[in-house]
Amino acid sequence: MIEKLARDGRARLICLVAPLLLEVGWGKGTKVGRVLVMTADEGERIRRVVERDSLTEAEVKQRMALQMPVEEQRRRADWVVDTTAGTEQALRQLEDIWSELQRS
Repeated sequence: MIEKLARDGRARLICLVAPLLLEVGWGKGTKVGRVLVMTADEGERIRRVVERDSLTEAEVKQRMALQMPVEEQRRRADWVVDTTAGTEQALRQLEDIWSELQRS
């Protein structure tokens, strides 16, 4: 579908929400042009998952240990949006990125 939209010229910009994008090898220079990673500091990520999924802190840490390290995600990203401080700050960062994309 992505290739078809790009080929047909119907979409100048295609955004994918794909939490495992980097884990499956779709980084820069592959099927996607640029990568944005949204993250928060470790304590906040743990707190959010505990609250959302009713897991223990130990269970969350165990799951996180199986994922690509955040440092590697950051290294592979074109942009990193820090959501630690909440939605308002993250939205400001996203608006800046969107403006940059519109200019390119």
